[in-house]
Amino acid sequence: MSTNSDSILKANVSLKSKFSEASILIMNALRINDEVHEIVNKPNKNSLESMVRLNTLKQQIDNRVWIANSEIDALSAELDCEGERIDQIANFVDNANSGKTTKFTVASIVIGAASSIATVLISNESLNNGVAIGAGVLGASLGFATLNPKGKKVEMSTNRNLLQNVWLNQNQHEISRFVWYMLTEPKFSNSGKTTLLQNTKERWLMYQFDENLTKANKSVNFSKGGIYHADDLHARSQMINQFQSVVRSIKQNINLFLAELNTAFD
Repeated sequence: MSTNSDSILKANVSLKSKFSEASILIMNALRINDEVHEIVNKPNKNSLESMVRLNTLKQQIDNRVWIANSEIDALSAELDCEGERIDQIANFVDNANSGKTTKFTVASIVIGAASSIATVLISNESLNNGVAIGAGVLGASLGFATLNPKGKKVEMSTNRNLLQNVWLNQNQHEISRFVWYMLTEPKFSNSGKTTLLQNTKERWLMYQFDENLTKANKSVNFSKGGIYHADDLHARSQMINQFQSVVRSIKQNINLFLAELNTAFD
């Protein structure tokens, strides 16, 4: 996948009259440039032969878009499960801090998270085995929690920590190539100058760490695990929810591309 946006746009300059720059970059990321060019340049779209060919091309494009949307859904589902798990642990610590009794245990938290994951898997059981939609969800960091009400804190392992991927701007296949590209290409943000990933980090730095970069860099939330206090857990939950919203927003760019593609068929 070529990631040089200027060279991609230059190579597809003939499409600029029908497609936005973001859409051209998306079709390149999905490797459907040839299909789109053929659709746009089809001289007679009303002949039977052309209609059959156009239908084939559209099916090929739809398949690639479906895979991309599946990758977005998988990551969003993983973040949803992780957010629910962290909320449960945060509630336990809050109750411990306030002196209230609670029925929460390590087992109930793990079982609750596992149930959420099972629901996701069941709802997606008809998906093609060739698409690794379940990989992210199955890899969700359940961790091992040692709850310590007396210390009013929790020790938790987060070997698979997507917040760390965002903060360090590093991706070792935890996030699919397509989704990561969408997160790290400036032209997919509203400003077109900074990436969705950068914007997310800046919001976290401002609202979760009071613009204290040293404090943020030392945060347990961007590590492989450690001691979490109540404030850490609530911050983690908020950042997970914010990142999930950013991931879901990628579909807006895909929908814009599809809308522009439909006009190209006319």
